[in-house]
Amino acid sequence: MRAPLLLLILAVVSASAGAAAPDAVPDGAAGTATPAGRRVPTDGFWSDEPQLQIISATLEPKTRRLTIIGENFGGHRLPTVKLDAAVLSIANATETRLVTDPLSADQASIGTHLLTVIAGNDRTRFAVYTLVIGPPPGPGTGDNGGAPRPAGPASNQVQVIDRGGDVGWSTSIAVGADGNPLILYLDYTNRDLKLARCRDPSCTSAALRAMDTEGDVGWSNALIVGADGLPRMSYFDNTRKDLKFIRCEDPECLTFKAQTIDTEGQVGQHTSLLLGRDGLPVISYYDKTRGDLKVAHCLDQDCAAFERATVDSVGNVGWYTSIALGADGNPVISYFDVTRRDLKFARCTSPSCASARVTAVDMGGVGLGTDIVVPDDGLPLIAYWDFFNDNLKLARCTDADCTKAELAVIDGGGSVGSNAAMALGTDGNPVISYHDHTHSKLKIAHCSDRACTNVRLTAPDANGSVGWHTSIAIGADGLPIVSYYDETNGDLKFLHCGDPACSLVE
Repeated sequence: MRAPLLLLILAVVSASAGAAAPDAVPDGAAGTATPAGRRVPTDGFWSDEPQLQIISATLEPKTRRLTIIGENFGGHRLPTVKLDAAVLSIANATETRLVTDPLSADQASIGTHLLTVIAGNDRTRFAVYTLVIGPPPGPGTGDNGGAPRPAGPASNQVQVIDRGGDVGWSTSIAVGADGNPLILYLDYTNRDLKLARCRDPSCTSAALRAMDTEGDVGWSNALIVGADGLPRMSYFDNTRKDLKFIRCEDPECLTFKAQTIDTEGQVGQHTSLLLGRDGLPVISYYDKTRGDLKVAHCLDQDCAAFERATVDSVGNVGWYTSIALGADGNPVISYFDVTRRDLKFARCTSPSCASARVTAVDMGGVGLGTDIVVPDDGLPLIAYWDFFNDNLKLARCTDADCTKAELAVIDGGGSVGSNAAMALGTDGNPVISYHDHTHSKLKIAHCSDRACTNVRLTAPDANGSVGWHTSIAIGADGLPIVSYYDETNGDLKFLHCGDPACSLVE
């Protein structure tokens, strides 16, 4: 789960060689104010040195770390980063990405600020960003410094996204850089990995694209969009029995780079994906050959280099993994122990998860279809299916290691709870999508508190056998969006809720 961002990008100016590096930005600095994402140099001078550019800058509200994405930040020497007159300490730096140490409250104060990056290997190259920091978003506000969110639909909106054969298995949903949904899924007819890019928040139309067509691919996939607006995906190649990864090179994913992450045996099922505090992908997955839970930590944005770790190897473990970022910045993972039939939890002690503290959260026929989120109190929440009693359950950890947890039955009305997916609503409380086997419909549970002691259940789609392979996110308007499979028609479907509980129907 990613915390909402406080930052509004207003304008960009850039300067090339031949200009003096500024203590304060000089009047008439080279460049011109442009719409966000476009940079139009106007000084008419091009140096042999590559031009330093700032593409985006985001402030994470919880940690107050500033992440700067750009180009040519400067060789082996650290660049200088200034916010107004203050020089910021740099925690992590590459040629294209900078992460600062936490800003002070004064540095991150509400208002207009001037961000300057001066190249580490050539102080005549610099770029300047003008930005505004607004108040943290609350209920009914967007991630744009407190401005009103886009208006949501007047009622629940259900759309068929793809009906070309038997499609819509193993869905994963995220919100793109333009605020519109992206859905990754398996085309079962052709055994291809596909991506649907919605053209509006309610996905009334979408551009469909095959991401991988080589063999039987796309099972057990995961999707996330980084602060740079670029989608990343992990998935299982069932032909080669490998774990694969894709990083898109543009928000529409028209071009991308693909990598094979693990080939040692039959590996890559039950995959889940996050971006660490360093902005690098971390992937949890199941090693079927060894019966282990594993993690791959990428060492670059494209995951061309990586390190792998076995997190749990006691028995046959690692089905239905879900990974999130813990309060300490290290991954936490929920998963199913096949041998003991238990729900388990691993708290990694490092970003690469080279070691972890493992505990059983719930025991005795529980833990299929897990999904984990970490709210701002740092206490993990896990949604899962109790298949012994056929119930949807939620575990709220009472400490960071989840040695103890409050367990709640969210829905016990019939055979319910498989295909569970969870997100945190704008109120900070869980919203869960899942399948009702008894009535063959999609259901939503909207919790009124963190532990979900009070919950409202709705069924926004009961048209046929629907609600399989669900994935949920919170849209740009603050309302839940859900992707899922229509078994009756073999279609990929999409729900845009009309209110936080998905209760508004036409």
